[in-house]
Amino acid sequence: MAEVLCFGNLQLDILCRTVTDLPPPGGIRMIEAVDFALSGNGGSVAVVLARLGVSVDLAGCSGADVIGDQFRAMLTAEGVGVEKLRRHPAAGTGTSVIALAPNGERSIVFVNGANEAFNLDEVPDGWLHGPRLVAVTSVFVLPQFTGEKVARLFRCAHAGGARTLLNICWDNEGRGLPFLAPALAESDYFVLNHDEGRQLTGHDAPGLILDRLLERTAGAVVLTLGAEGCCFRTESGMERIPAIPVRASDTTGAGDSFVAGFIAGLIRGLPLAESAQFGCKVAAYAVTGPGAYAGIPRHKEEV
Repeated sequence: MAEVLCFGNLQLDILCRTVTDLPPPGGIRMIEAVDFALSGNGGSVAVVLARLGVSVDLAGCSGADVIGDQFRAMLTAEGVGVEKLRRHPAAGTGTSVIALAPNGERSIVFVNGANEAFNLDEVPDGWLHGPRLVAVTSVFVLPQFTGEKVARLFRCAHAGGARTLLNICWDNEGRGLPFLAPALAESDYFVLNHDEGRQLTGHDAPGLILDRLLERTAGAVVLTLGAEGCCFRTESGMERIPAIPVRASDTTGAGDSFVAGFIAGLIRGLPLAESAQFGCKVAAYAVTGPGAYAGIPRHKEEV
């Protein structure tokens, strides 16, 4: 049984570098490079965890195409368990096209593909009895990952002795805190970025975002701040962990890499602050290469 069970999407990322603007209709424009990478919140977190030496299973749905089959082989080669990764008989693999700006920031268009077929209500209870931590990502992107369904999943995970972690995406439909509330009430850790926190709470100041979210969350809230690191509340006030300064070439997957590093710290028995610090370190590796994990050394190397 793996130490971590990660739920979330699996995507093919088509990374276009460098894009400053789009050509006019009917026009063409040459760019520096086009890269392809295994991605998605679930896929990225799982691969980074495996690279950090944490045993992990990925629960989700892959496509009935050559890309989905190749991703299964890649995940297995990285050390990710794929027994809980279902293969949809008809739908294709989720795909994202990512335009990378000169500073590494990105704009994304995507399709969910087979990811939309995975239903949390169909997860066997046995999956949740054994892992030390159950993480749910991709909330607000996958239509069946609702607050109520995540809450039921987390309650079962708690009954099996696992801790729970929630990570979200941008809320395109504005469903907000009422939608998330049941899941937050069962979350031991809630990790999100500043933009997501600002959208959910209407506040810009990190301290106010944390305070608002802590009213709804059972456990700790960790707010990532990009190049400024991350922050969270302690009994003595708000604590900030600085980012490690690096030259970013691609910020795609930086948040997923932080989540994986944070989880790895928890699995290693580190306290909250040290787990967050390790998350920042892993994210710094991630932004130096294409996608979420290419720049991250394997656990046998220095991390």
